Amino acid sequence: MTLLQNGRRYFDWNASSLLCENSRKSLISNLDLIGNASSIHTEGRDARNIIEHSRDSVMDLLGLQEGTVIFTSGASESAALFLHDKKMVCSAIEHDCVKKWCNVSIPVMKNGLISSINSENNQAMQIANSETGILQNVPKGIACTDAVQAVGKIDCKLSEIEPQALFLASHKVCGPKGVGVLFVKDEQLIEPTVLGGNQELGLRAGTENFVLIAAFVEALAYSISLVKNGIWQEIEDLRNMLENEVREISKPTIVVGEKEKRLPNTSCIITPGWKGESQVIALDLEGFSVSSGTACSSGKLSEISLLREMGYGDDLADCSLRVSLGPNTKKSDIESFIFSWKQLYSRHKNYGIQKYDR
Repeated sequence: MTLLQNGRRYFDWNASSLLCENSRKSLISNLDLIGNASSIHTEGRDARNIIEHSRDSVMDLLGLQEGTVIFTSGASESAALFLHDKKMVCSAIEHDCVKKWCNVSIPVMKNGLISSINSENNQAMQIANSETGILQNVPKGIACTDAVQAVGKIDCKLSEIEPQALFLASHKVCGPKGVGVLFVKDEQLIEPTVLGGNQELGLRAGTENFVLIAAFVEALAYSISLVKNGIWQEIEDLRNMLENEVREISKPTIVVGEKEKRLPNTSCIITPGWKGESQVIALDLEGFSVSSGTACSSGKLSEISLLREMGYGDDLADCSLRVSLGPNTKKSDIESFIFSWKQLYSRHKNYGIQKYDR
């Protein structure tokens, strides 16, 4: 279940997922391998074989036929590696690691969908939003897509989208932190930013961390199998249960994007008059890990710019709470959450402030 060893319940899977058992075993089994993949002796070749096998496995798991997989330290580096020298456009709902490199000029509708597709094919577009879970209609042949939140939770049909580039992060698919992937259909589209050695086909210098890479591939395989086996449909049922119960308790509560296609695990709920930051703190004290925005805005609990871009005023945007479930979430976890949330909401209504007496 989602009950952690310290008795807490983890409802922040979009920030970082729990390490799956296959990935953990891979990490442990490879830790004693000492080879540098750039060395030609036996130990070096062993390390190189792990990396190249992993590269092929990523292509197979994602259903991609042609292109190049480059291993990086994570999605932010992958985005920078591809986007840093290109004049691309995006919308304001993209992750900061995309917006930093793009012209943020494409409008967003109140339902969270991008209102237009750039005809010049110089657009970056996410498949799924981390805060609302809303899915975009990504066009075939898109120049660049952020698949971080979507892969391992839905069937992304990447073989049909045929993106020119996409990126992933290991710790979003039940793998270790510190490793990610950039896929490009044509490696000539990349101008390296990390220079030095000739690692990663000369596109990203630095000794490859084959231990993390192999563990990432194990996690990717595990997460994709969850999609194929219908596990996320069960999670969606629990998410719907949570949303319905919350709205029974608080009639004014808004579920952002409820009429749109969303990730099966994500709820962004707005309870007017009750600050999201206050909810996060109160629920944390009750043993629940939730958020009021993306984890990458560390220390910025009030930064809910995405909802403002969707047309929600400050008074509502500041009252949002994100709950993101995982494959280990059980009905009993949802029931415990609802029990605590109802008590906290009642306390908020009665006193207008949070009291944290335990």
